[in-house]
Amino acid sequence: MSTYPSKARLTDLMAARFPFLPSGQKFIADTDQPGLYLKVGKTAKSWVVQTEVRVLDDKLKKQRKTVRRAFGGFPEIGVKEARGLAKGELASILEGEGLTKPDAGVTLGRAWDLYRAHLEKTGKSAATVYSYRNAVEAQHLLGIWHDTPLGELATAEGAARVAARHDAISRRETDPKHGGTYAANGAMRTLRVIYNWALERGYVKPDPDGWTPTRQVTFNREEARESAMSRRDLPGWWKAYLALDNRVRAEFQLFLLLSGSRAGAIAMARWEHVDVAGRKLHIPTPKGGKAKAYDIPLTRPMLACLARARRAARIYQPIHAREWIFPGDPSKVKRGGGAFAGHMSLYATTEKKLPCSGHGLRHTYRNACIWAGVEEALSKKLMNHSQRGDIHSGTYGSREGVWPDLLDAQERISATVMELLRQQETAPRRKVA
Repeated sequence: MSTYPSKARLTDLMAARFPFLPSGQKFIADTDQPGLYLKVGKTAKSWVVQTEVRVLDDKLKKQRKTVRRAFGGFPEIGVKEARGLAKGELASILEGEGLTKPDAGVTLGRAWDLYRAHLEKTGKSAATVYSYRNAVEAQHLLGIWHDTPLGELATAEGAARVAARHDAISRRETDPKHGGTYAANGAMRTLRVIYNWALERGYVKPDPDGWTPTRQVTFNREEARESAMSRRDLPGWWKAYLALDNRVRAEFQLFLLLSGSRAGAIAMARWEHVDVAGRKLHIPTPKGGKAKAYDIPLTRPMLACLARARRAARIYQPIHAREWIFPGDPSKVKRGGGAFAGHMSLYATTEKKLPCSGHGLRHTYRNACIWAGVEEALSKKLMNHSQRGDIHSGTYGSREGVWPDLLDAQERISATVMELLRQQETAPRRKVA
């Protein structure tokens, strides 16, 4: 038999008579069992099943694809047995009839590694990187999914797991000491950011039904926490400041109040960035990264604060005081970004706390801008607030061009704050009748 029909009612005798080919291969379909083919090649004959299934292409559009699978050789498997086996092979191929599931893509841990490299390459601050890292790696937040493909979380079942995790974190069920409603929201925002970033760059394919990891999350309501002090609160704060045993931390908090800066940026301030003659402290990597670097105008009260901090630091931590303005104590660090770097930790919890600290002092500084009559455009520059979209003040008003005005505004703010802090000291005492 020198010709090869495209289809035939195959028998063992017929299959044996098909000669091998000098090159290439031929497929003869069996008319008794749809989808069964005898493949004839150069040195062997084998049984193959073939059918069409619906799949997703690279752009996730539906298309038909021919699937062909070999399952045995002839004459080891005869025609009758091959027909029986073909039914099972075809059923296994068609078992997932419909859209095939796309590749789940990278794991959350791998996606975070890639995203972290992106953040560092674009000059984001260490504090920004840490906030994401804590959410991804902490076991009571998203750390349990470090080795889970992002694609598995971007399904109906995965989104339900994510929503349940959000609720558990909110109720502090994952860790009684940490978590809460704000931490749960922050973790979910981090997951959403990393997933969207990986999706845009092709590290994970979108779910055909539109599922994303955080689709079922109902975010907790967040309200602005009124943490700023009023004029009447400042004397009490000053009294508590004077009573602090750790004078480095005391001066750190006072400097936050006088500068209105973010605690993370001041905690990592180095002496090499202080320019006493130029009356400025350079902040190279604030929130937003190197592109947002700026200088803080230094007033006389602020310079005095730094001088007291240096004297206290040389006693408190003499080695770290050579580099850091506000050195920290590794024995008091409760949590942080890896190995102790030497600077002030924002998470020391064993010491006494002031009535208002950290970001609350930044809020108070904003109030002080109003008390001192500082115009809004200058206060935004002093606090290094984003002026995106404000062409009048953000694009045309450079910090260098208004530096004398910034220094003057800072002097007025410092004078106002120091006067309010010490008002009990200067107030005339009433005579006891």
